Amino acid sequence: MATKKILMLVGGEYHPFDQCSEMVSSSLEATGRYQVTVTTDLNVLRAGNVGRYDAVLGYTDGRDLKKDQESGLVNFVKAGGAFIGLHGAAASFAKNAAYIDMLGATFASHDAAFEFPVTPTAADSMITRRVQPFRVFDELYILDKFQADAVEVLATAMWKGKAQPMAYTKSYGKGRVFFLALGHDARALNHPEVQKLLRRGVDWTFGRKEVKTMKSGVIGYGKSFKMGQHHIESMRLAGFEIAGACDLVEQRRIEAVEDFPGIPTYASSRQMLEKSGVELATVIVEHNIHAKLVIECLNAGVNAITEKPFCITIDEADAMINAARKNKRMLSVFHNRRWDGDYMAIKNVISSGMIGDVFHIEACMGGYDHPSYWWRSEKKISGGAFYDWGAHVVDWTLGLVPADIVEVSGYFQEKRVWFDVTNEDHCSATVRFANGCSAFIELSQIAAVDKPRWRILGTKGGILDYDDDKFRVVSYRDGMRTDATLKYIDSDWHAYYRNIADHLMLGEPLVVTPESARRVIAVIATAEKSSKAGKALPIPKHCA
Repeated sequence: MATKKILMLVGGEYHPFDQCSEMVSSSLEATGRYQVTVTTDLNVLRAGNVGRYDAVLGYTDGRDLKKDQESGLVNFVKAGGAFIGLHGAAASFAKNAAYIDMLGATFASHDAAFEFPVTPTAADSMITRRVQPFRVFDELYILDKFQADAVEVLATAMWKGKAQPMAYTKSYGKGRVFFLALGHDARALNHPEVQKLLRRGVDWTFGRKEVKTMKSGVIGYGKSFKMGQHHIESMRLAGFEIAGACDLVEQRRIEAVEDFPGIPTYASSRQMLEKSGVELATVIVEHNIHAKLVIECLNAGVNAITEKPFCITIDEADAMINAARKNKRMLSVFHNRRWDGDYMAIKNVISSGMIGDVFHIEACMGGYDHPSYWWRSEKKISGGAFYDWGAHVVDWTLGLVPADIVEVSGYFQEKRVWFDVTNEDHCSATVRFANGCSAFIELSQIAAVDKPRWRILGTKGGILDYDDDKFRVVSYRDGMRTDATLKYIDSDWHAYYRNIADHLMLGEPLVVTPESARRVIAVIATAEKSSKAGKALPIPKHCA
């Protein structure tokens, strides 16, 4: 679809239009499908002006439209244009009957902003496909003159025992109208589900079609933690059609059929890629062959995911990314732990500003235990002790700091206690960021005393987490000291494949990009080099 031009009309008294219009514009333009022009000038709605655009996005409040402004907008939509009403669009132009008729409702009232649940109600709509119920801090709009018979309600929120429409679509002449009642300020507009509904609503007004399903499969069914079973189940829940499971070992292929009766199985990756019709393959094998199999998938024209870690070396990461770009296919890594409840809760606290700007992070996992006898304990296959849980911890840490990496210092302990395996006994790294933040990450099999899983310091507070379903937050925001205990939120590992489906079938942004996965590998690989060199080292510029 060619780039569409959207006119975003803002203005009024009760909303932070400058900040919010920037957020909306950035979210829409990040898709590569839209170019947004922001204005407060109502004269752009006149017949001779509005036709230069493909859609009008209204994010206003109050005000009145002159007759030629109203007729210009209404006739534009009737003739096949698109109108997207966001939040205050329903609280705008109350004296303009034709505008209200086009929008399908007008604002009646709202109470003070608070956190409330939003429930998708139209499972068959591309706008709400795979969207889960969510909570948002916003104004809950009550609508008047609501044209219930003329719209399709997509999401609702409860107000005093009655479901209130939060999102709906409507046909108007030859044009289309989408209204989203959410979005009072940055707290709401920064919510990923709100952004998703808005992007998809815009897509719908332009008639953009979704891909209903795609064929997927796994390479390496394996018995380790039953990961093959987990991946396939998560794929199915996201709407993928399961086209096959591949494993070199016959018993594991038998187990796949026992878990998923009727599933086609294959004894080699080449066989599955050639015969199954698979469009997405997830590689679940030993770390040292991730890159080889992923590149094989990509060169076969198949979108690819690898279990973490992404790979072992930066050169492998570069080769994988280059293959994805060359073949114009998606590439990602299964960093499902971004949706762990503790991590999401910590991110929420940081994004709220409760602890200010983060300048120091300590992340620690480990104990005093033998690492067991299997391939994950052998450096040639696993890459080393930092490549297992360490890949998750590094990914988490990088997700908390919005800045480039300046340098990495590594401190590895080898053959200090466990001589019968080849992985390191203890690995740690200090990562220094361009914004002045430093992070210390530790993974250990010889830590005889424990320490917090997370200790995070900000300019206005800090977080302490001992991994026991809750964490402590101390805040000095607004000049007042608070000391609170916050519970983790619910983990949602299936969200990873929902995003993969949204990306491949609806063109949504990919959350776990290959570039972000390469940064993790760059930190781990550079930490090992630093430990051997005895000094801090920069990571390659393209990985920073």
